[in-house]
Amino acid sequence: QTQHTILTKQKTVHAIQTHCQTRKETMSRYNISHETIINAPVTKVWKELIAIDDWSWNRWTKLKSSTPPKEGIQGKLLASYDGNDVWKEFDFTFGKVSESDYLLTWKGSVGLGGCLFSGYHTMRLEEVVGEEGVESETSNTTTRLIHREEFGGLLAKLGLGLPYKTLDRNYLLMNEALKECVEGKK
Repeated sequence: QTQHTILTKQKTVHAIQTHCQTRKETMSRYNISHETIINAPVTKVWKELIAIDDWSWNRWTKLKSSTPPKEGIQGKLLASYDGNDVWKEFDFTFGKVSESDYLLTWKGSVGLGGCLFSGYHTMRLEEVVGEEGVESETSNTTTRLIHREEFGGLLAKLGLGLPYKTLDRNYLLMNEALKECVEGKK
């Protein structure tokens, strides 16, 4: 190896180490957030959301786990960027899962502690009661689905590692598909 190649590699390693030490201050501009109103009670939406083994409504993401969602349980996330049953597999771990808070989270990372890449995915439900212009056919309650992902690490900071615009579109499509599924069930 030439002296130039060695110096370039050393600079790259130094840049990664520096980034790893300061990554908490460098969140990605590619973070995703969507909110969708679903005309159904929050308990009905939660029942569909937490049933990860039956996400037939979701053509873009599948969560595979040997047990029901529970904090700390690891699994495989399958992503179909085009919603066409061509799947890419990633490791993930469930974060906080709370029926009382209607919260489902999961996370994944690459590199030491997520230095190269990390993602923290949240799907949270809120009961909406009596908001003007928002009504449910079954009651006066509707549900707000708040769907977010925060990305971290060097790759996310540089806009590398995932197709962020496609994910942004897909998360909105997931929201709309869950809405259609729940509202279509009597």
